Amino acid sequence: MILYFSGTGNSLYAAKKLAELTGDTAVPMTAIRGQCRRIQDRIIGFVFPVYFGELPDPVRDFIAQVQFCKSTYFYGIATCGSSPGRALRTMNHILRRQHCTLSYGAVLPMIANSTIASRRHIHYDVNRLDHADEVISEAASKIRGQIEDKAALRSSFSAALMNIGMIRRAGERWLTPSVDADRCMACGLCARICPVSNIICTAKGAVIGSHCSYCLACVHWCPYQAVTVHGKQVLAEDQYHHPDVTAEDMTRR
Repeated sequence: MILYFSGTGNSLYAAKKLAELTGDTAVPMTAIRGQCRRIQDRIIGFVFPVYFGELPDPVRDFIAQVQFCKSTYFYGIATCGSSPGRALRTMNHILRRQHCTLSYGAVLPMIANSTIASRRHIHYDVNRLDHADEVISEAASKIRGQIEDKAALRSSFSAALMNIGMIRRAGERWLTPSVDADRCMACGLCARICPVSNIICTAKGAVIGSHCSYCLACVHWCPYQAVTVHGKQVLAEDQYHHPDVTAEDMTRR
């Protein structure tokens, strides 16, 4: 089983590509969150983005709450725009509390979706996605052979710094989405696409709740550019999602 968490499609694409190459099945963590307390598959993979140099909170919570078998071969694939921080190392620490271990970790450089919070007229380097396919293929080969390779399970000073209380809170404020009521057409897409069900759609428009995962899915997928980041309106040309992933793919749980 390949369990993935995704906001703008990078991790969804990687999980499905891995599933094709390994003969496995890709399942969104959100589909079984709170419903599955025990997963005993012989091989389990986690595919996830890196936020603030760390595991996204929903991924951390999911792994901590599900019971796994210690003989399982675990691997993690961290998709990121720049550095994987200490996300894979943290994942291994959480698994070790259940007497399990992350046997293999890989870093998958893709396109960062958080650039939208600080820049306009972004030219996304889509060539990175071609290289990503090569990394996925190499990872699939190691996974099929159940190779142990923990080289990517590193610590990170910058990640440790980003997760110091006040610095982390400042980063979260910087990436907090809100709704421009004048632009919102109450189409409901953001509510359907939010991986943590933190958005509801009313007759007057979308309302964002208080347990945001900072995936920015609502920002990038809104067809009316009605979701802002720290009050900054987003340009349609700056919205990003993986080119091989559709909104329908993201809402299919």
